Amino acid sequence: MLKVLGKFWNYISDAGISAVETPREKRDVRLLNRAWFILLIIQSGCLVSHLINGLYSTAFLTGIFLIGLLAIRLLLRLGKINVAKITAIAVINWNTIAMGVFMGAQTHVIDFLLLTALMPLYFFEIKNRLYIFWGIAVSLIPYVLFNAFAAHFAAYALPVEQQLVIYQTTPVVMFLSLSALLFLIYHKNADYEADATKKEHALLEQKKLYELILEQIPIDIVTFDKELRYSYVNSTAVRDAELRKWLIGKTNTEYFAARGLNMDKSKEREQLLRTALVKQAVTQTEETLVDKVGQIKHSIKGAAPIFSDNKKELLCLVGYSLDITPIKEAEAKMKAYAHELEKKNDALRHFVHATSHDLKTPLRNIASFLQLIEKRNVNNLDDNSKSMITHTIKSVRHLNRLISDIYQYSVADDNSQEVYIADFNQVLANVMKQMSIALADKNASIQSASLPMLEVAPEHIALVFRNLIGNAVKYNTSVKPELKINCQITDTEYIFSFADNGIGIDEQYREQIFEMFQRLHNIEEYDGTGMGLAICNRIIGNYGGKIWVESQKGEGSTFYFTLSKEIVAPEVLIQKHLPFYSEMAVAS
Repeated sequence: MLKVLGKFWNYISDAGISAVETPREKRDVRLLNRAWFILLIIQSGCLVSHLINGLYSTAFLTGIFLIGLLAIRLLLRLGKINVAKITAIAVINWNTIAMGVFMGAQTHVIDFLLLTALMPLYFFEIKNRLYIFWGIAVSLIPYVLFNAFAAHFAAYALPVEQQLVIYQTTPVVMFLSLSALLFLIYHKNADYEADATKKEHALLEQKKLYELILEQIPIDIVTFDKELRYSYVNSTAVRDAELRKWLIGKTNTEYFAARGLNMDKSKEREQLLRTALVKQAVTQTEETLVDKVGQIKHSIKGAAPIFSDNKKELLCLVGYSLDITPIKEAEAKMKAYAHELEKKNDALRHFVHATSHDLKTPLRNIASFLQLIEKRNVNNLDDNSKSMITHTIKSVRHLNRLISDIYQYSVADDNSQEVYIADFNQVLANVMKQMSIALADKNASIQSASLPMLEVAPEHIALVFRNLIGNAVKYNTSVKPELKINCQITDTEYIFSFADNGIGIDEQYREQIFEMFQRLHNIEEYDGTGMGLAICNRIIGNYGGKIWVESQKGEGSTFYFTLSKEIVAPEVLIQKHLPFYSEMAVAS
């Protein structure tokens, strides 16, 4: 039986709860449902009592009150919680005053206003003081006024004998009403206490979780109160559990003094904490400390103030420390390695330059001497000897060009020359002027769209242009070689294209041609060293781009290369040092 009544009570309490969303609103709906249901039971009993005793006028007033309760029920269904609360107090007060006037002072019905004055304490939370004072006032003020003018209201009241009949039930109803109100207030406080206990338990569990998380983080983490005294220390910061307990409530100065550490560092840390408080922002610094055994320790120290939502109250000050000693030691080693590597690279560059120069000088001499021998003995040499001298001179010149190309490739990542904003249209015009004889001999036609102005070393781009234009003309058997140059711009890069009507490239060789010494034809068919596209690939890569080709054999080729906006866009005003070639010959 009790279980059935409990389920029914819960059903009444939760009626209409789906019309609201927040936990606070749901709680308020339950409070109002319980008060509404108890009032409905009490007043329904009063209505039956009045009808049995033939008191139809009082039964009519009670009926009006029941209608008011139905209006409150409708407001709850609509989710109008505060309106329902105020309406409930107004209906109860109006009904009590009306009954007090028309039933008579002898019924003591007006005393119910004293009970009604307690209703705001049930309906509203303590923080809603204005509503509570208003609710009490609208009950006590009419009570005082009624008793002051009771003699004037006697003319509207029932006969005294009927008033006495009603009075017989008034104490019972008042006792039931008071009991019900006390029960509701107790139940409300019990619910609040249960919620508070649940939230307190949740907060404790959350605190434990956060502490477990802080214990797992491999960083020194501590918190300070408003007086900059330790309030929490994780085990990474201080491994000794007893020392951690002792440290709570102590300052940095007390900690350093107890450990015999450098007090100057204590002052620096105190200053870091105070700076974070003054700025109300994260403050960070790098600290170097010599420990007791003489080892140098490097760390990043930081402090972050944590304020309440309104930024008016400091909740705590979080301090953290990250050991960067291994990083500092690695940086020192890297600097030493970089310095040593730079010395070796300088030596290697000097060696490459000297070797290139020393090799090309005898090669030029060999070619010159062979030409001189051929000239002086032109009448004494047979055709076979002349052919051998010609092939030898050609091989010497090819070797000379190969040495130049290898040198250019070796210095392609030499970042020593400052770049500037260059007009690519002007770079192209200069290249075409330099290649004018070769282009005229082949009757070549070059069309170009408008090209951008970018922050580069112009000689880099000129070398790329010369190689791509030279290849488009060289590897072309058309009567009129054609080349179309274009540039597209995306959010991150510039995409250049060189489309020709040449002999094309077999699909299997599209990646191979960008490697060193890769040739698809023998030197008798097409002259070259196989280094040109490899040099282009290295230059483009230095600008954060890539180079590739789309082609079908016999149907022409389109070479593409990209330049990264992060590196070449004029709005990027960062000093960049990229390769600059002092000895730039066209590499093929």
